[in-house]
Amino acid sequence: MNTILDDFLELKEILNAFNGIEKNYNWLLTDLNWFYPEHHIDYFEDFRILDGSDNCLDSYWITGENLTKLANDNKVYFIWGVFSAFDKNQTIDLDEIKEKPNADGNPNFWGDSLKIQHPKAIVELVFWDSSLILLLSKDNDLSENFRNNFEGWKDLNSFNRS
Repeated sequence: MNTILDDFLELKEILNAFNGIEKNYNWLLTDLNWFYPEHHIDYFEDFRILDGSDNCLDSYWITGENLTKLANDNKVYFIWGVFSAFDKNQTIDLDEIKEKPNADGNPNFWGDSLKIQHPKAIVELVFWDSSLILLLSKDNDLSENFRNNFEGWKDLNSFNRS
C-alpha cells in the first residue's frame, strides 16, 4: 500500500505509528538531509560519509531495534531522505550499491508506476522536503498501522491520478 501524508513529523512519531513492526527489518538510509548525523553514528551497523558538507551522498545501515532506539533517544527530523526496509537476513554492502534510493528531485513518486526503489526492499519511507511523508510498502500491517495513526493520509496512487 502506498500512502502520502502532508506533514513534518519527528522520526519517533512515525515509528510509534508502526507499532514495533520496524524492528522486523534492517534499514538502509540514503539521500538524507538532517542535522548533526555525526552525533548519531554509534547507532549504525555501517555507514559511509562521502562528503561532510552534502549528506545526500551518505548511506547508513541500521537494525530496526537501533533505529527505534535512535528515535527514542533523540529528537530527530529529516528534511529529505529515504529509509528502505529489508528482511532481517538481508545485508547490504554499502560500497556496492549501484543506485542509491533517492528522494530529492526524484519524479518517480508522482507517476502511475510506483515502486520501491531498491529491488530487495520491502518498505520505503520517504521524507520529502520537510512537507510530505511517503510510504511505499509491501507490508500491509505496517501500512495499516501508519494510516490508523495519522489523520489526513491519502492513497498515493489515487493522489497521483487526481
